[in-house]
Amino acid sequence: MAVPLAAGAAVIGLLLFAHSKRVFARFPNGVFLSAAATIVTVALISAAVIGTWGYEAARQLMRAELTVSLDSVASVIEQQVSREVRSGVERLRGLARAAAPALAPAGDLKGLAGSLRAIQDFNPDYLEVDVIDASGRLVAWSEENAAARPQPDRIGTAFNLEGRDFISEPRRSDAYARSVIYIGVPVRDAAGRVIGALGTLFDLQTALETVIASARFNESGYAVVVGADGRILAHPDRARVGADISSYPAAIEGTRRARGEVVAPNAAGETRRFLFRQMQNPQSLDARPWLLLTEIDEREALRPLAHLRDELAAGVAVVVLLGLVVAWSAARSLGRPIDMLAGVAHAVEEGDLTKTAHLKGRDDFARLGSALDNMIKGLRERDRVKDVFGRYIAKQAAERLLSGPLDLAGEAKRVTIVFSDIRGFTTMAETMTPEQVVAFLNAYFSEMVDAVLEQEGMLDKFLGDGLMAVFGSFGDQPDHARRAVLASLRMKALLAKINGERVSAGKAPIAIGIGIHTDEVIVGSIGSKQRLEFTHIGDGVNIASRVQGLNKEYQTTILITGATRDELADEFETVPVAEVTLRGKTRSMPIYEVISSAGRVD
Repeated sequence: MAVPLAAGAAVIGLLLFAHSKRVFARFPNGVFLSAAATIVTVALISAAVIGTWGYEAARQLMRAELTVSLDSVASVIEQQVSREVRSGVERLRGLARAAAPALAPAGDLKGLAGSLRAIQDFNPDYLEVDVIDASGRLVAWSEENAAARPQPDRIGTAFNLEGRDFISEPRRSDAYARSVIYIGVPVRDAAGRVIGALGTLFDLQTALETVIASARFNESGYAVVVGADGRILAHPDRARVGADISSYPAAIEGTRRARGEVVAPNAAGETRRFLFRQMQNPQSLDARPWLLLTEIDEREALRPLAHLRDELAAGVAVVVLLGLVVAWSAARSLGRPIDMLAGVAHAVEEGDLTKTAHLKGRDDFARLGSALDNMIKGLRERDRVKDVFGRYIAKQAAERLLSGPLDLAGEAKRVTIVFSDIRGFTTMAETMTPEQVVAFLNAYFSEMVDAVLEQEGMLDKFLGDGLMAVFGSFGDQPDHARRAVLASLRMKALLAKINGERVSAGKAPIAIGIGIHTDEVIVGSIGSKQRLEFTHIGDGVNIASRVQGLNKEYQTTILITGATRDELADEFETVPVAEVTLRGKTRSMPIYEVISSAGRVD
């Protein structure tokens, strides 16, 4: 027995040294050699270790099953309470609408009280129902005995009279010997003004007991619901309801963690394992979580495993310790390069291309690190090209051009073209220095281009003090006409902001004209192999440009052609302007002014 143990110890020592120095990294198959050596070592002690793992796995499975069962019961209770509370609020809202006439001057409060009693009789979960007027005075109630008339919940009444629903914290009702919550809603008149409040004491205990009555854990475990104040809300033994267990270790831990377990004495002084799980609290104020609690006799649960545990305990203690040491050594050796590579990969995922792996050696990790470093270098170069490229042509076009070979033939697509121009810019520019002109145009175009990009349009080109944008050039964009009009309305709104700033600075406001037309054009790279421009060409482009020029004649801001209007639904308010024949055309076409989105005037 001593020789195998000594040989095993020697092998483990050599393996620990190899892991610490990353000896296997010197070989092309270093990862495989490292894993193989670890597996061989583990095989020497696998019998005892597997036995212990089997025992612990069974034990953990038992606890996991209990945790899952507890979670399931908690989820059912949360859903049940949430459903009951939501249903109660909705019913009270309906009753509040019916009760509103009774709170009006000369209203029938006596008849209202009869209705409240009928509702209480129909739904026994409503232990009492009361109505408060706008001054906070109780004016109607379901309790026939005047001496037992409920006192209004002051906090709930304040919430309701402010127009908000209210759900109180659970409390023990001595009158009904039950755990209850108060649910209140505002009462509004036909004009929507708050004229009172309507509330009910809801039988929470019955709703909770419906679920926990059938919940069992192992042979003797049962479920208990505890409120945020540490008092029992529901218990299989109704005599325990209302008891304060806030000093119990499980209740204390339940205020600190969402779920867990504690070994502690129970009410009878017996040591038990307590499992707990926090539950959602529906109350309106200080909604600290409730607690679902169960206690189990662990000896009862582990009885089938006790014999196996006794057989394994003596033989595997030393072997388990050696296995843990080996596992830690292997994990450290394999984990360091993996962690480093994972860190670099996560940095790349978040857009940080400054980190690199720099792993040394010839094993798989080193080759993977080198490949990752080369990929990052390529990404840096690609981003640099895209950034520079995207400053001179639209980013959509840049990404398309970088994604594949150039196609000089172009593509025919039905799109919507937008032309925008500043009126009287030539005259205004005569009073400005070149630097002022550039600064003004940069600020102006920054706002206008943002409006185009918000609707996923493509900026085709700048035209002096104007711009050309196209919608529908890339991808599936069937609503390109709608997007073009929305972008134009946004440009119009941004112009108002720009003019406000100009007037505040003592400068004259500016006006723009926008022309929109929908047509089929050629989309693609136009030019030669030596010099290309990604743009849109076709008669539709000329029509949009000339329609934009008509804004000055008709004193409008946004004009669209009939072709564009036909693509739109009733989302926009438009008015016909004229039937025009554009220069170079023989057929006339209708043009319309876009006023605003339907129902809104800009």
